[in-house]
Amino acid sequence: MKIQTFASANWVDPISLLYKPFRFSPLISCLCLALCLLFWSGISVAKTNTTIKPDRLKTVSEQFFDERKLASLLVQVRVNGDAVFSHTQGQAMPNVPATKDGHFRNGAVAIAYMAATLLKLAEQGLINLDTPIIKWLPHLPYADKVTPRMLSNMTSGYPDYVADAGFIEAFYDDPFRNWTNAERIKISNESTRVFEPGKNWDYSHAGYVILAEVMEAATNKPLKQLIQENVLEPMDLKHTLSIDTPYMPDPVIHAYSAERGIYEDATFWNPSWTLPEGAVQVTTIDDMARSFDTLVGKTGFLSEPMRQQMIAPTLVGFGAPLEGCRSCHTMSRNFYYGLGVFMSRDWIFQSPLFGGYSSMVATLPADRSPTGERITIAVATTAREDAFADWVEDPQNLADSLTRLFAVEVVPDNGLAPSRH
Repeated sequence: MKIQTFASANWVDPISLLYKPFRFSPLISCLCLALCLLFWSGISVAKTNTTIKPDRLKTVSEQFFDERKLASLLVQVRVNGDAVFSHTQGQAMPNVPATKDGHFRNGAVAIAYMAATLLKLAEQGLINLDTPIIKWLPHLPYADKVTPRMLSNMTSGYPDYVADAGFIEAFYDDPFRNWTNAERIKISNESTRVFEPGKNWDYSHAGYVILAEVMEAATNKPLKQLIQENVLEPMDLKHTLSIDTPYMPDPVIHAYSAERGIYEDATFWNPSWTLPEGAVQVTTIDDMARSFDTLVGKTGFLSEPMRQQMIAPTLVGFGAPLEGCRSCHTMSRNFYYGLGVFMSRDWIFQSPLFGGYSSMVATLPADRSPTGERITIAVATTAREDAFADWVEDPQNLADSLTRLFAVEVVPDNGLAPSRH
C-alpha cells in the first residue's frame, strides 16, 4: 500500500490531485467495457465570432474515445451561454448506452458552488471573509488566525485528511462507510501542520469541510439549504442534487474501479468523504456546463466585485515547495487558485477525479477571450479497465486532457496551459 507522492521533487501538478488522493495499490478509476455506442448532435443556435466546427469536434471526440479507451464520454461546448456542440458516446453500463441526461458525480465543481454561496453571504453581510473563524468555531485550533478567505483559497494550512494513511486504509476497507464532518476534521487536526495560516498553498478537502461548519454557524442553516437557495434554485439546476448518500437518480452513468485490487462497480461507493455534508452532488453535463458558464463567465449571478474576488490572480507568485506538503508550490499564471476555482492562463475551471469518474468544466470569460465571446467546455468521462498501463501510479483525469484539446480547437490563440498528462 502506498500513497501518491509528488513528481518533480516535492511537487506534482495539483490538478492530478483533485479527488484522486488515493495512490495505494492497486488503483483505478474506470467504467465498464464499452461497445462505443455513439449518439451525437452538433447544435448551432446562434451566430458567433468564435469558430465552431462541429464535424471537427466530433472527430476529435471519437478519436480520443478510441485512443484513450474510454467507456463513456459526455461533452458540451457553449458560446455566450448557447450550447453549440454536444456529443455523447459509449455506455452508461454494459449494454446500456450513455445519454446526455446521464447523472454523474460532480465532485469539486460543488466547491465552486460553495465559494459562490460564501460570496453571496458576504455580500449580504452575514460573513466577513477576513474575520478569524474563532467567531464561529471557537474551539478549533488556529481559529484565531484562519479566515473564511483562507479556507476558500486553500491557504489555511489545515492538513488534508485525504493524505492520512489511516483514512485511506479505512476507506478501502469499507468504501460504503459514511464519513461525517466531525470525523474528517478530527483527522486533520491530529495531522502534522506544515505551515502557518496564510503562509503557503496546499489543496485541502479539510479546509472546505471546516468552511462548511463556518457557513452553517454564521447562518443557522445547513449547507445543503444554503447551496440550494443561493446557487441551485437561482440557476434552475433541476438535475444537480445534493445527496450525501450513495444514491444516484436515473439515468446513471456507472463508474468502475480497481483501486482495491479488483475491477468492480464503484458507482455507489459512499461519496461522503469527498466534500462537506450538503455539498456532495450529482449532476448532468448540461447543468455542469451551464452553471459554471453563468457563475464565473460573466457578471450577473455574482456582482462584479464578488466575481472578481473569486477569479482574480491574487495568488500568482504566492507559495513555495515545502517538505511534507503534497501540493505546496509557487502559483504561476499557468496554474493558480482563486476562491473555489482554478485558473490556467485566462481560463477558469474545476476538474474532479474520483471513484471512476473524471470530469472538467472550463470557462473563458468574454473579457479574456480573443473573440470577445464567453466560451465554456464541459467534459465527463469514464474509462475502460485497459485505459492505463498503471492505474496505481497514474490514473489520469482524461476529461482534463480532452478539455485542453477542445480549448485549442475552439480558441487556438488562448488555450489552457498544458497539463502534465
